[in-house]
Amino acid sequence: MSVANPLSRLNSQTAAQARLSVWIFAKAPIVGRCKTRLARRMGAVRATRIYRAMLEHAVAEASTRAPGRVTLACAPTPAHPLFVQLARRYGVSRCRQAGGSLGYRMATGIRQALRNSPCVILMGADQPMLDGPWLEQAQRHLSHRHRLWLAPTLDGGYWAIGLRRANARLFRGPVWSTARVARATRTRAATLDLEMASLSPRRDIDDYRDWQALTMPLRSALARAAVMPALARRAD
Repeated sequence: MSVANPLSRLNSQTAAQARLSVWIFAKAPIVGRCKTRLARRMGAVRATRIYRAMLEHAVAEASTRAPGRVTLACAPTPAHPLFVQLARRYGVSRCRQAGGSLGYRMATGIRQALRNSPCVILMGADQPMLDGPWLEQAQRHLSHRHRLWLAPTLDGGYWAIGLRRANARLFRGPVWSTARVARATRTRAATLDLEMASLSPRRDIDDYRDWQALTMPLRSALARAAVMPALARRAD
């Protein structure tokens, strides 16, 4: 007669969590080609600098929470100087995003990540409010019965998605960059019988109204990092 060992089961779950990977979809900070809605009010140069600051913030947070398990999925090329700097500074890997629609690129990135990891969190760089145990929650859900984890935004989209099995059909439903992306994803997940867990909605930064809605300390920190990134890192 054998008796199951609860400690072994716990260690197995912990090991599975440790192998979770985080992929950050990143766009090269080229003036006029990123944060165009934000740029309408604050100008293309400043908006690009804010984007750089948010991207580095996302990389720093992810690499602290998942050291050695973070990949920058870069567009158009991983050779951009900022991507090279971030990889060296935070010990993250780099790869090129696939071409095609956003849904296709996300599905391809998730499929690539799951070749070497039992589950993956794919996130963007538009979410500066990365406090709280969001990654730990995602790990906990994906290590158990849930196949899908979603981090929705207040405007109806989502800033991160987690999966433990690649399913390209999940990304064929939403009309991207609309207020119905998260709802369409939930509907498609139900159709595909995917057990899902969600984080509480947070505001991402798409336009000037979103920027103004940030707390003053966070807005000041990002603005300082945008203008003086090296000084901001030393202050941290």
